[in-house]
Amino acid sequence: MRYFFRLTDGTNELNPHEGIELLGNAAARDEAVKFAHDIKSQKAAPPHKWRGWFVRILDQHGKEIDTVPLDAVPDEPLS
Repeated sequence: MRYFFRLTDGTNELNPHEGIELLGNAAARDEAVKFAHDIKSQKAAPPHKWRGWFVRILDQHGKEIDTVPLDAVPDEPLS
C-alpha cells in the first residue's frame, strides 16, 4: 500500500510527500518516526521551531492512519 507523510502544525503543511510503498500501517509509522527525526536533526532550523508540529500518515485513499508529534521523537539517532 502507498503511504503519504504530511509535515504540519495543524494549519500549515510543509514538504508534501509523494508517497512510498510500505507493507502496512506499522511500517508506515516506523518510516514517519524516521522522517520526523530527520526533520528535527536538520541544523537549518532551531529546535523550538518544530514545537507543535507533527507528521500525519495517510494511506493511498487519503485516510489518516496515525500522527507522529515531532516533540515525541528522540533527538538521538535511530537505528
